[in-house]
Amino acid sequence: MTRKNIFEILEEKYDIKEEMIKISALFNSIEIPHVNPLNLHQELYTIEQIADDIIACWKARGSCLNCAELKEKINLTQDFDDKENVLTTLEYYLNIIFMIESKVPVEHSFPLHNIPEFYMLSENIRLLLEHLHYKKIVFDDEEKVILVPKDPAAIAVAEISSDDVAFAIMKYHHASLKGNLNEKRRLLVSIANEYEPLLEKPIDGFYEYLKDAKNMLNNAHIRHNNKEGSDRKELIANMSDEELEHWYDELYQLLLFCVLAKNNKERKEKIHAFLAEINAKPDKK
Repeated sequence: MTRKNIFEILEEKYDIKEEMIKISALFNSIEIPHVNPLNLHQELYTIEQIADDIIACWKARGSCLNCAELKEKINLTQDFDDKENVLTTLEYYLNIIFMIESKVPVEHSFPLHNIPEFYMLSENIRLLLEHLHYKKIVFDDEEKVILVPKDPAAIAVAEISSDDVAFAIMKYHHASLKGNLNEKRRLLVSIANEYEPLLEKPIDGFYEYLKDAKNMLNNAHIRHNNKEGSDRKELIANMSDEELEHWYDELYQLLLFCVLAKNNKERKEKIHAFLAEINAKPDKK
């Protein structure tokens, strides 16, 4: 039998619940030298204590006044057998860290990356996300960090979209949206509106894809009320929310494909022209 090296053994022994317990312990125990706003003396603060001091400056706080209220509202628990709670907890940690790194003046706090425990916290979160096959997406303008499943198509389209639409594309994947048809409908309209010119100018070989995407937007209770009134569609009106959500998810993937098809058609044309130059026969002198 071939002997396993220690790194293969460590990989096999990786346990998500155990790793979350370690990450949670690190997050709650790290102490950071930080300037007390009352006496301007540098003292040791936990991550959440620093966050409580600056949360008023964070755009994404909603109406929350401190970390305790934020955790209560998102129903954070220590049940790390539940994957959704694991992701919610990681998302909370990453947003609190983002808030501190972006809001605390350099002269008021010790650089986080210089604290060994903080470096281990960041690395352990990164490793856990790799095992969960999730990706961290940071939206600087929104001051939000969200976690979404790794989807190469979604990431590729988000990278060539405006910030608002990139957020809509990535948010569509968010676990909290499961069953939320109103929000999914809103995000689909936002994505489609940015790429409306694409739907109006079909790509050779992809006309049917683009036509079907547009028809879905107009006839599947997304842009119009297709459950009642003059735009009622009998099949849609009698469809369960679960079925309708399935078709919304299919349309989402189709929209991504249409955008990538256009992007890659342009790329193909450039490559074709480049190959023509490479293979062009030199003029005879």
